[in-house]
Amino acid sequence: MRNIEALELTPSPRLNVIVGDNGHGKTSLLEAIYLAATTKSFRAEKLQTLVKEGSETASVVARVNEAGARREQRVTLAERSRTVRLDGKPVKTLSAYATRTPIVAFAPTDLDLVAGGASGRRRLLDRVGLFVDPPGTDARLRYERALRSRQRVLADRGPSARELEVFEAVMATEGARHALARSRAAARVVEELGRAFERVAAGGTPLRAEYAAGGSEDPGEFKTRLAASREADARRGAANFGPQRDELVLELLGRSARSHASQGQQRLMALALKLAELECIRSARGADPLLLLDDVSSELDPGRTFAVYELVASNAGQVFVTTTRLDLFPEGAFPHAERADFRLAAGALVGGPENTV
Repeated sequence: MRNIEALELTPSPRLNVIVGDNGHGKTSLLEAIYLAATTKSFRAEKLQTLVKEGSETASVVARVNEAGARREQRVTLAERSRTVRLDGKPVKTLSAYATRTPIVAFAPTDLDLVAGGASGRRRLLDRVGLFVDPPGTDARLRYERALRSRQRVLADRGPSARELEVFEAVMATEGARHALARSRAAARVVEELGRAFERVAAGGTPLRAEYAAGGSEDPGEFKTRLAASREADARRGAANFGPQRDELVLELLGRSARSHASQGQQRLMALALKLAELECIRSARGADPLLLLDDVSSELDPGRTFAVYELVASNAGQVFVTTTRLDLFPEGAFPHAERADFRLAAGALVGGPENTV
């Protein structure tokens, strides 16, 4: 994957610290773990970019031991395909596969969850929704396919094209089901977010969060609104009604956190959102998620870095942390038996007989 030719890692069941210079494959290693668990990347939209240049395929195999039950999860990427296997067998749905090994990734780009556009917050809701309401994820995929088809028809043949009724019927059914899943996920996130922000902000201004739906949970209303908006959607080049317009609104003292909160406050809110995601998935799945922290300490001041340490210490599941500085995670922070340190250079693990630092 990317700049990793071949690598085998036997991690600690608790804390794993991967240290190395930038550009040597630390993030690629975390991406490989995330890919094996979810079939996706936490940073790349196109999976084919994960394939190492000059290679035809990339393959990741994870052997998981959960409460004594063992399984193998394998994902193989090629130029135009993705193959997924669970214990050597094809899976019925990607959502069923992606809920087997719960995982939460926190990368530097997640610090823009509050300051950035609504799409990042919608993706967070969908990651929670995958566990809170799995059928809603399958509905989302069907809805998005119909949405793209409808927009192509509007662009090519205009608002009076007969095919629009077919696509809008699918969008109404699947979009309403997806809207329900989003609403359920948002309710869980909002519930956890207040507690998470109190924890990382240490007595700061209370955070208010509210879910603003862009669509409807009523298929009839959904279909009517789509038909009425054909001309406007054709001019705009995008549908203005539906879950793709959802927003998770965040406020401090009645003002938009996105436009009025300080950068420090926004970053604390982003960390709180990831804590809320972690807790929502833990509660819904009944298991501690794997936690991936990709070089987050490089983007935080000492106080907020301590909040990240608290996140690591409070998570009872397995944790993988990448950093350029091993001293950021002093040895005394975790018992030796619960921690493993690895050094990565030029896409390969280096060091002693167990590749430890």
